[in-house]
Amino acid sequence: MTVIKTEGLSKYFGKKKALEDLNLEVPEGIIFGYLGPNGAGKTTTIRLLLNLARPTSGTAYVLGEDIRNGRSYLKKVGFLPDVPNFYNFFTAREFLSFIADISGIDNPEKKIGKILELIGLKNEKGRIGGYSRGMRQRLGLAQALLPDPELLILDEPTSSLDPQGRKEILDLICSFKGKKTVFFSTHILSDVERICDRIGILKEGRLLIEDNIEDIKKRYTRHRILIEVDDTEKLIEKVNGLSQIKSIERRNNNGLVLEVSDILPVQIDIPKIIVEENLILKKWEILEPSLEDIFLEVTNK
Repeated sequence: MTVIKTEGLSKYFGKKKALEDLNLEVPEGIIFGYLGPNGAGKTTTIRLLLNLARPTSGTAYVLGEDIRNGRSYLKKVGFLPDVPNFYNFFTAREFLSFIADISGIDNPEKKIGKILELIGLKNEKGRIGGYSRGMRQRLGLAQALLPDPELLILDEPTSSLDPQGRKEILDLICSFKGKKTVFFSTHILSDVERICDRIGILKEGRLLIEDNIEDIKKRYTRHRILIEVDDTEKLIEKVNGLSQIKSIERRNNNGLVLEVSDILPVQIDIPKIIVEENLILKKWEILEPSLEDIFLEVTNK
């Protein structure tokens, strides 16, 4: 089942383009990372999916329902905005009880206790007005989880958390894999690389690439080897004659990054050179492209 499908989805504010001709699909049960620089159109996309704004053209189908024709699908969606707002006089438990009451959730107390434990606020007795931004982010996630949604839409869910808090929330999001569909926007690429199955990269309102992470990495793989020896100049002199060498980049004092056209013969030839020249090998590492490398390459083209 496809949980989110957009067809030519566009949004203009007067002549200003916020989103143009967006076509993407988010299958059921995956964690989808929606990436892009600030102002790329990520929040605009989320607002359209949640029926908080109307598209200029095109449409989207969320849980099988056309966003232009109704809003009943929203009962199955949990949403965390980038800056969640609350009634500051409530405690966390009181606030969730209030939300459960107006949402018509039956017998919510057990569910609220479990959710508060999951997001690390079970023992917090203070009023929301005294919460840090990170605590508010956790409470916002608890609110999104309260109706037990099929789809979670999260806008920058870890942006205000410290490293430990980010790890806990990412572990929680990862635990939903196969059980719920998660669509979240972020600019923290390490978070995406850690937990996402599939990503889309957006720039200036246009989708540049969409695929699963492994296939994207294969597409943008460049054969590179990091080598550290005791005599860098001698190694450069010897490897320059190899036909597979495309470029040589210096790293620190004794490191070289070699980009090669074919990695297999190089893995034979260079160790031979190191032995013949009596060089001391300190490091040998085949470099895989990071999501940050790919993001910069895609968005800078």
